Amino acid sequence: MASISFAEILVALVAIAVVVSMLLFYRSLREADTWSLTDALSEDVVLTKTDDQGNPVDASGNALMAGTPPLTVTVMKASSSRFIAMIGTVAILMLYVGFGLACLYRFTSMGVIPDMSQGSNFFYSGIVLFAPYLINKFSSVFSIFKP
Repeated sequence: MASISFAEILVALVAIAVVVSMLLFYRSLREADTWSLTDALSEDVVLTKTDDQGNPVDASGNALMAGTPPLTVTVMKASSSRFIAMIGTVAILMLYVGFGLACLYRFTSMGVIPDMSQGSNFFYSGIVLFAPYLINKFSSVFSIFKP
């Protein structure tokens, strides 16, 4: 019967610690009254208030008169880009943990750290998921120049 090595025990403990910490994080978010995943994955959208026929209305709820601005309402709507970014983040997290556990196992069992120079390109490609957010934040710097 093969005995369990120190490397296997260490990798199992780290994997269990990652899972337990994620579960504790999830539990603390579920218990919070002011936070929800639905709200976090939604964004503010400005909509024009309309009557039953679909015509825009003014602030008093009456039909829109010429020269009167329509009533706008800000509501939270689900954002597919935020959902995709969340799924990508979870996938990248799993890959980092998976490769980290494999490297930890190799280091503790063989005493060598694997060459990750080729793997780094794979991880850099994961940054592409966040490019739209980086560009959006960068473009907001120039919003002071809008007329």
